[in-house]
Amino acid sequence: MDNSSVWKGERKSYPALQGDAERDIVVVGGGIAGYLTAFKLASEGQLVTLIEADELFKGTTGRTTAKITSNQGPVYYDLCARYGENTAKLYYEAQLDGMRGFKELKEKYGIECDWAETNGYIYSCGSKTRLKKTFEVMKNIGAECEWVDGLPHFDATCAIKSKRQYLFDPLKFLFALPVSFEIYEHTRALDIDATNKVVLTDKGKIKAKKIIIATHYPIINSHGGYIFKLRQSTSYTVAINKKLTGEMFLDEKEDGLSVRPFAGGTLFGGGDHRTGRILDTGHFLSLKERAEKTYGADTVISCWSAEDVMTYDGMPMAGKYSPATDGIFVITGFNKWGMTNSIICSKVIADAVMDRENVYSELFSPQRRITGSTGAFIVNALVNAKEITMGYFRMTFKTSDDVPRGTGMVVRHNGKKRAVYRDEEGKLHIIGSMCPHFHGELKWNADTHTWDCPCHGSRFDIYGNILSEPSSKCCKYEEE
Repeated sequence: MDNSSVWKGERKSYPALQGDAERDIVVVGGGIAGYLTAFKLASEGQLVTLIEADELFKGTTGRTTAKITSNQGPVYYDLCARYGENTAKLYYEAQLDGMRGFKELKEKYGIECDWAETNGYIYSCGSKTRLKKTFEVMKNIGAECEWVDGLPHFDATCAIKSKRQYLFDPLKFLFALPVSFEIYEHTRALDIDATNKVVLTDKGKIKAKKIIIATHYPIINSHGGYIFKLRQSTSYTVAINKKLTGEMFLDEKEDGLSVRPFAGGTLFGGGDHRTGRILDTGHFLSLKERAEKTYGADTVISCWSAEDVMTYDGMPMAGKYSPATDGIFVITGFNKWGMTNSIICSKVIADAVMDRENVYSELFSPQRRITGSTGAFIVNALVNAKEITMGYFRMTFKTSDDVPRGTGMVVRHNGKKRAVYRDEEGKLHIIGSMCPHFHGELKWNADTHTWDCPCHGSRFDIYGNILSEPSSKCCKYEEE
């Protein structure tokens, strides 16, 4: 079975950086947020260079469910309870602006990207209370939505329905945008000299006037406190080869089911959990079974996982990286709503770089005070500290001989604790057991065959290569 996403697009290739350079504006990260930021700035005549550690859109952008929607369920109720109705309304308006932004670009450039207008539902299979309160807030802030009692396919007790929501193929869309900025692929940012504004890469140094950190997770640890502000969530998707619905659906629960059509069939997503905190396996099988139960469909043509950066108030962060880092900006924390938020945040950053006002700059400020999250901050910090500490002191008496085929375990190998995977042919793949970022002990994800860090969510393949930040260093691979 294919383990890549269904989004393809006509991929373009770009060279790697060769040696040291000086540039005006450097965007670090070639996902949708970094790309749209570079596109926006370049369209206004700015000289922009974008660097990507791998290939464009190989990360979360290429593994999204690609919903361009304002119907994000409980987020509006949560924002209203946390900050008041005006904040919830402003966030809603930002989502509408994001939806319009994609549509305007599609029409301006005549992009063919499997664009579809459809209905979006957020539903509940249990108590109606929270969703009813969300609906009331949405109506109060001017959202066009309807209350629905029950959704038979999902055994739902109720749902919020929003019309005129959008679906598309993100890679077809992004690769069709005209490129008027410099791009380097296979150029990993290893560190940032924030004082002198220098991007240190594995291919050379780039001295810049301004730097935008649009990596999946912010990579400057010495400023901004992002290791305390963010967490990462892993989710799973299977693609069914039949178009079973023309609408999109999402359970209000964080780990609930997500369903949407695509050009070749239907996507079923869910099984969300904090990255590295893997309590169970079989997420892909579970989604296949849900597809069978919901629509009687059982032919899975592809499956994959994605990782999302989460904030404690459900809104992204876009703006100045920290008060102490002049000329350095950040985009992160899309909370699984990366489509609408990416295009809006790209405009927030472009305006900040150009020293212009933006109506959403305070809303999405990385320095905003996140009300009502003291407990979550403390718990997050304590859990991360525990994972890092226990990684050093946790004992194991198992050895690489105890690792079954097709499985990974942290065991003792040649007298040292190592993360060991034994492939189906019996060959061992051995890497260090600690994440290079803050030295949390890695956990084996049996569904994705990756090593995941339970602290800040870095992920590595069986050879120790980085699949996801914040780590900027690979885990050392050892020969058997």
